[in-house]
Amino acid sequence: IAKAVCFWMVRFLRLKYQSVEVVFIAHDTEAEIVSEQDFFGKSEGGGTRCSSAYIVALRHMSQYYPSSLFNNYLWHFSDGDNEYADNAVCKKQIEDLLCECTMVGYGEIKWENATLEGSTLLKTIKEISHPHLLTTVLRTKEDIHAALKAFLGAEIGVGG
Repeated sequence: IAKAVCFWMVRFLRLKYQSVEVVFIAHDTEAEIVSEQDFFGKSEGGGTRCSSAYIVALRHMSQYYPSSLFNNYLWHFSDGDNEYADNAVCKKQIEDLLCECTMVGYGEIKWENATLEGSTLLKTIKEISHPHLLTTVLRTKEDIHAALKAFLGAEIGVGG
């Protein structure tokens, strides 16, 4: 589901904007910038430390896409499985990213048998009160359209 949402977001952005640049970051316990082909073809394994992706994103934006010159958008999709101690680090990193981004979006993939309230990571992220932070939960493939509307609603002319 996460890769499908990313695929359609990238497709939309490339159709709408001629000069959009998309940077793909894959992570498990460590994050790295990867090619689009590797992003959509790669599967990560092992433990998860989501803050590693936020740290790489912030470092990359600061170096190559300063907010004074670029409109930066960050979208992160996860099953919410994260080292518990890393949640506070994620919160701090997202707060820092919100100073550099026009919008930060977090989409959590939850299967039908998962709890409705989401992960401890989602709960931690929801503690951040910022108008440019958007979260959504996806349970089925049918939720992909709703996620696209939530994250791109202003751009595609629909409410989120």
